[in-house]
Amino acid sequence: MARLDGRAAAREAVLEAAKLAAAAAFRAPQLTGKLEIEAEIITHEDQDPIIEFAGALAPISPVMAFDYQTMKHFRERDSPLGCLLIGAKLDRSDLGWDCGACGFESCAEFNKWSKENGGMGLLWGGPSCVWMLMDWAAACDFACAAAGQYRMEARAMGTIGAACAGVGFMPKATARVAVLIGPPGDFVYFSRKQNRDHFPYEQHRESLLRTSPTNWQAFPGSTKPCIKSRDNWWENMEYVKWEPLSEAEVQYVNDTMAKVQEVAVKHLPNITKWYEEKE
Repeated sequence: MARLDGRAAAREAVLEAAKLAAAAAFRAPQLTGKLEIEAEIITHEDQDPIIEFAGALAPISPVMAFDYQTMKHFRERDSPLGCLLIGAKLDRSDLGWDCGACGFESCAEFNKWSKENGGMGLLWGGPSCVWMLMDWAAACDFACAAAGQYRMEARAMGTIGAACAGVGFMPKATARVAVLIGPPGDFVYFSRKQNRDHFPYEQHRESLLRTSPTNWQAFPGSTKPCIKSRDNWWENMEYVKWEPLSEAEVQYVNDTMAKVQEVAVKHLPNITKWYEEKE
């Protein structure tokens, strides 16, 4: 009988867990019964464009920086995490329920406005049908739960989903979340011990103080979260004890986003070609 090295077998099990998590995503119960889920498992060198995109955005997003360092850490050690990308097209609805949860009086109005004005957004495009959104979220939850049943660590990450979108993965989807699975034997997504050398204590402390107390009021990924207290919150942003960005900070953000755009343009042709050939 052949003998298998336990650690090598555990690394191979990451891919098997990702496959089972994908199966769970497709099995997730739906409120609408009409949403088509997309799923892909991205491994090894195909993760490199995602990591490069996340790294380009990391200087202005501590949350992205943490997730970037995590993927990069294990990729460089030839023990890449399983990246299960789950997507869906949420900016159309043929339900005809006219519930108004999307902000429009009817599904027809929602579809018309979305077709003419919808966009990519930062993490996903919109507007989104709320019912379809809940079905998609359930698929992401089921994927994470399935990995957990095999005692494999997993975490759903909008950051890496956005990085996947930025370089061209799932071009027809408007919503993408990447469920990172593995590595075996470590608990990495919350303690982040692999990141400690990259984030000095004072920087990490300041990031937590800026973001955690406001977590229930606004998404803290920028470390200067604004409070969405009005429908037009973006026109005159209000912050929690922090002033708006200075001119120098705005310029730094713009320069960083220009670099992010360069990475996207670099990888888009090769990645989107795979989908064209598939069709």
